[in-house]
Amino acid sequence: MTTTPAGTAGMTTGGDSRTSRCVSTRAGTSTYVSVDGGGLAPTVQATATATAGGGDPAPADALGRSGDVHVWGWRTGSAPDAEDLALLDEAELRRVYRCHHPRDAAALACTRAGARRVIGGLLGVPATGVGLGHRPCPGCGARQHGPPVLLHPPLPNPLAVSLSRTEGYGMLAVCADTAVGIDVEALRPVAVEGLADVVFTERERAHVLGVPEGPVRASWHFRCWTRKEAVVKAAGTGLLGAELTRLEVYPEKPGPVRVEFRDRGGAPTWWQVHDVPLDGPWSAAVARPANVRDGPGPVYGPGRVVLHTTVPQSG
Repeated sequence: MTTTPAGTAGMTTGGDSRTSRCVSTRAGTSTYVSVDGGGLAPTVQATATATAGGGDPAPADALGRSGDVHVWGWRTGSAPDAEDLALLDEAELRRVYRCHHPRDAAALACTRAGARRVIGGLLGVPATGVGLGHRPCPGCGARQHGPPVLLHPPLPNPLAVSLSRTEGYGMLAVCADTAVGIDVEALRPVAVEGLADVVFTERERAHVLGVPEGPVRASWHFRCWTRKEAVVKAAGTGLLGAELTRLEVYPEKPGPVRVEFRDRGGAPTWWQVHDVPLDGPWSAAVARPANVRDGPGPVYGPGRVVLHTTVPQSG
């Protein structure tokens, strides 16, 4: 029987305790709880605690102690919202206005504004006091489109942040580590065979193309893609500095997985990659630095990925 990758079929969250919980992975073991009375939820812990007003269960001073990666996700609208636009700086507004479609503009504005609201809640400052910028682009050195960085307020121990958006959804990842990367993609028809030569390793190609053409094959493609892009974003190289056909992400493994990444300069780095379950037609993954142990494969180390299901709605 052909199966869809865990985490891409959707996860229900809400007030019913049977449908609002999925659990974390520690010590490399995959733990599941019942969802809707019988399903299996992927290995990411979910919480519905709001971030506004200092109510978040993991304030900034506890992130370093926990070793956890905290992830927020939110649906984006069909057009930019005035409250979101009010939180953006001039450079971000220019990017929003250059978008060709209102839904793309909404996703960009909502994601940048949502990140400010979440980070402000973590740090106990207004969303208007959160400044986001860019590290230099690894491809061209420009600061207009490099990896995101928290500029304000200044912190004694910086937080690593990563943002991603796709049609209808935006995400933020935060951790007290040297780097983090997140990617989300809307599940949609895709010509997988035409991309295989530039995206997949030989092992991944055999696995994904071994599935009949259709939605299930597409979901396996997006598991590969989001895992890979999360890694290259965490590494800071982006797609320009990556040879995706050399980045093995083991789509057949439910995760978390440890993968090796070599940039175009050949320097190896190791990354821990988790799939993030979402309630809807999206696929997502988050990556963080991993200790080198026994090479690629399942992860044996501390730290969870904590998925927050409530995001503050005002700045």
